[in-house]
Amino acid sequence: MTIEQAAFCLAVFLLAGAVKGLVGLGLPTIVIALTTLFLPLTEAIAMIALPSILTNVWQAAVGGNFRRIVRRQWLLIVPLAVSLYVTMWLVGQKGPNWAFLVLAAVLIVYSGLGLFRIRLHIHADLERPLRPAIGVISGFVAGVVGVPIIPLMPYLQGLDIKPSELVQTLGVVLCATSLALTVSLLKFGLLDGPRGLVSAAAVVPALGGMWLGQQIRRRLSVEQFRLAVLWALLLTGLYTFASRALW
Repeated sequence: MTIEQAAFCLAVFLLAGAVKGLVGLGLPTIVIALTTLFLPLTEAIAMIALPSILTNVWQAAVGGNFRRIVRRQWLLIVPLAVSLYVTMWLVGQKGPNWAFLVLAAVLIVYSGLGLFRIRLHIHADLERPLRPAIGVISGFVAGVVGVPIIPLMPYLQGLDIKPSELVQTLGVVLCATSLALTVSLLKFGLLDGPRGLVSAAAVVPALGGMWLGQQIRRRLSVEQFRLAVLWALLLTGLYTFASRALW
């Protein structure tokens, strides 16, 4: 990685941290979407390991509902972690050639749902039987591209959860995802010494950006910023799909 690329990566983590502090999610999605424009996917996934853990621990600890959320979501969390680990074991260290197409599809679908304001409404009777299936599919997606937002995010947003509790729920589930991802990266040799140093260095701008985003949230319209993030993710997904499909 050149000095210019390293500086760009740190700036991306600052931006992604600010988005997470403002809207409660987006750090791994934005980092992977932008850094894979010039880095291999496995390198980008390795970079998000430590920043994702620390920012999600911070988010999971705030709200006072940690134990209740774990009791409610453990049937989702455990299958997600197991599926993620198994997927990374199956796809190998370099990742499949079609991983970038999966990443593009995830970005396009997620941003499209947000821009068109499509929100699922999941009945309470369906929540429990859906948890393991959502966990397995989200774990597979996370194992391939490093981010579990599809179908995890539409599912969680479709539950009967207060907005403040949803932010903490995201923190708890994504914290478990980050831990499982980091263990998998270490186990399969994808998070070695140099990559670990880069990931550790990214913690500072990520936490700084998260603090900045929380301050901005008190002053600016979250909705306008959310739309800007969704458009950026959509364009990045379309670019990734077009460049890989043509290649």
